[in-house]
Amino acid sequence: MATNDDRPRVLLVSFEFMEFFDDTYKPLIEALSEKAAVQRVKTANPAIRTLEQDPKAVLITDGGIANELGKYGRVWDAILAYVRRGGTAIVMGHFSSFVKPDNIKPFFAKAGLSWERGSYHRTTTTLNRTNAGPMADKLPASYSQKALSVSKVDPAHVWYASTAESVVESHVFAPTSAHTPSEAAVALAVVGDGKLAYLGDVNAEDGSNDAVLAMCGFL
Repeated sequence: MATNDDRPRVLLVSFEFMEFFDDTYKPLIEALSEKAAVQRVKTANPAIRTLEQDPKAVLITDGGIANELGKYGRVWDAILAYVRRGGTAIVMGHFSSFVKPDNIKPFFAKAGLSWERGSYHRTTTTLNRTNAGPMADKLPASYSQKALSVSKVDPAHVWYASTAESVVESHVFAPTSAHTPSEAAVALAVVGDGKLAYLGDVNAEDGSNDAVLAMCGFL
């Protein structure tokens, strides 16, 4: 997926890459590829070298860094340095499915965020239009997603979250409330001069793909 073209670059950091990622996220990758040169790295040194070139956006596509923070801590430090000088990094894809729950808090703590593991279920989430800013009119007002939310999220960082009307959407169990204040399925925080985001969706819903494109400035 490396390329020599001179378009803006989007870097996929995939230290625990699974082959079915490309099938699941094919619509997103194709949409990104229309706007940018998409490059994937699976090891530390190429990741750090590419980060030094200030790509347009960085997508952390799995839990590799968080699950092995001792091994990949210097890459996470390099990503955070890139963000603080104005970059955009998005934690998404297989991260929410395969990150070890106890690794979420220390991972985000290095960015100065209090985010922790939250609820995991399918429910309809609603966009916080104020936080999404100019992108709000281009994003779905709400959509159903099965997601691992993060908790202890500052209200100013929430993009998509449950509301008081949200219920757990299940074919097996009766609907119960899915609303937990301070949680978000999609969140974006300002870190230094840049942005760090999280998408907990496990199924690559169209609304989540749109959120990624918006955060990258491509929607």
